[in-house]
Amino acid sequence: MLEPHKEAIWSGFEEDPPELAPIIATEKLERGWRGLTEDGEVYAVQGNGTIPESIMVARAGRVIGQRKITAVNGIDITGYLESFSRAVELHKSDRNLEALFAIDAAIAVASTVRARFNRGMILLALGRWPEGFADFEECERSPPFQRPASRAALEAGAQPWRGEPLPGKRLLLLHDHGLGDTVMMLRFVPQLVAMGADVTMVVPPELTRLAAQVGIVTANSLKIAAQACNYFCSFLHVLRWLAVTPSSVPARTTVAVEPTRVARWRSALHETSRRRVGLAWSVGVEQHDDFPRSLPVAEIVARVSELEAVEFHSLQLQDRATAGEAGVICHDFADLADCAALMSLMDEVISVDTLAIHLAGAIAHPNATLLLSRWHSWRWKGNPFYPDIRILESGR
Repeated sequence: MLEPHKEAIWSGFEEDPPELAPIIATEKLERGWRGLTEDGEVYAVQGNGTIPESIMVARAGRVIGQRKITAVNGIDITGYLESFSRAVELHKSDRNLEALFAIDAAIAVASTVRARFNRGMILLALGRWPEGFADFEECERSPPFQRPASRAALEAGAQPWRGEPLPGKRLLLLHDHGLGDTVMMLRFVPQLVAMGADVTMVVPPELTRLAAQVGIVTANSLKIAAQACNYFCSFLHVLRWLAVTPSSVPARTTVAVEPTRVARWRSALHETSRRRVGLAWSVGVEQHDDFPRSLPVAEIVARVSELEAVEFHSLQLQDRATAGEAGVICHDFADLADCAALMSLMDEVISVDTLAIHLAGAIAHPNATLLLSRWHSWRWKGNPFYPDIRILESGR
């Protein structure tokens, strides 16, 4: 869920800066003026209140582009921000129907990309996936929300798939969001093949061995793969074009763990009478506008250890020092297939909302627990993707 605006500064002249989305509304302040951009940022500019025809935008001392000022009379920036901010707070409180009314009020004032993106997230949280994915996907068609792989495919001349018939067509699926999202979406590859598509996937190296179980992973560069396809689509946006709803999510395509890797991990683990629990407690860098997902590893260890004797193993690569202090055993993984093999030897998997829980779901681990904050992703509302994963709210 995106916040109302980001702080930004403006700078002087630079030759041929890239064009950014224009400023569509302005209003004078006591010491200068502020403007609302088409993509939903708010700029406060100090000065005498004179509004120019355009401004140069700089971040961290570097000019990143130019915004023309094409202000439309009648747009109330204050009213827009009030409705926008109220929608954010209501969504965070899981009052999503009220949040929808608030974001619609903001859009009625100014239909910014940022407001429409948030409307998509609210609709998804309400279970109204076709509407939500329409807003979500359309916002990602252009900056500032366009995903890098999609942009590269477009630059290579590929055509985005928007629900056209697939028999006899080459469809390129792109890893364009989180690793967990791509793992979650692998279940749709057989369905697309059954619809007649010749499906090829572009995924990061660490995901190649898992994805290759359900379809063809290209060894070519994204540019070459894009030039050879009829259509491309980000994995996550398949949900829109297949008109998936919470009640029509197909059963997961179970990913097999490799016996040789399992045997290697089994020989590497020392004998113990304790239950082995695999942990994932952080998401690396927390985003300020994202759901609160990470938890202190020591807190999880303490709570579980109160109940029984447990040996904890890390299912993530980051925070190794913190894990060691909490008594969690850390490992190195060659790729996600390697991590899946170790995970299969755990008596239980406990994870926050991150890649590990999707991996547990993909291999059908029989005892996996997800720790969620009260404000959490639409993916877990009703748990349509992994109904056998146990969900516990962490109290945040």
